[in-house]
Amino acid sequence: MERKISFPLYATAFIISLIIFLAGVFVGTLLDSASISDISEEISDVSQQVSSVQLLLLMEGNSSTFCPVYFSELSSIDEDVQNFGYRLSYLEEEKGVQDIDLKMQYFVLEAESYLLSEKVKKLCGGQSILLIHFYSNTKCDDCQQQGIEILRARDESNISMRLFSFDGEIGSPVAKAFMDRYNITTYPSIVINGKTYAGYHTADELKAIISGANDS
Repeated sequence: MERKISFPLYATAFIISLIIFLAGVFVGTLLDSASISDISEEISDVSQQVSSVQLLLLMEGNSSTFCPVYFSELSSIDEDVQNFGYRLSYLEEEKGVQDIDLKMQYFVLEAESYLLSEKVKKLCGGQSILLIHFYSNTKCDDCQQQGIEILRARDESNISMRLFSFDGEIGSPVAKAFMDRYNITTYPSIVINGKTYAGYHTADELKAIISGANDS
């Protein structure tokens, strides 16, 4: 007995599958948009926190009276900044979501946090290392691995480190200003306590540099 193919049935099944797929894409897009909006709002909140500490520094001048407050606030700010960085990386690498405006907003916060860290380090002392990683997602084969080596060096060192990173190829005025400040001409490049190290460096090389910078 010849089996008849029910084209209306297959067509209906195809349409239902397509609707489910498109609904999934739509919901995923909404969730990604919500994540971007949440991160943007949180970055604004932390930026206000940075501004409050900067205002306190201006009010107190060169007094070290509030150094414990500065250290406590910086620790909280650093934790938030790193958290934002991880979430942005997840959106870019795992979800394929690129939001240049959000990334620029994040770079502004990083710059504010870095400059504040410089001021507090100069006023209050401390052994914390300030490290900036300059990278490009489009013009650098070693940049992603360089980021991994930096994290490995941090985790294997018994030294407090504050990490910052700037993508030099997205048109960020903040990133451009920092690149000019530290004479960055190639990717990856690293700045440790104000000194520039061009090119790729392994975790062991970084640990040696960091140890020397901490002793100086």
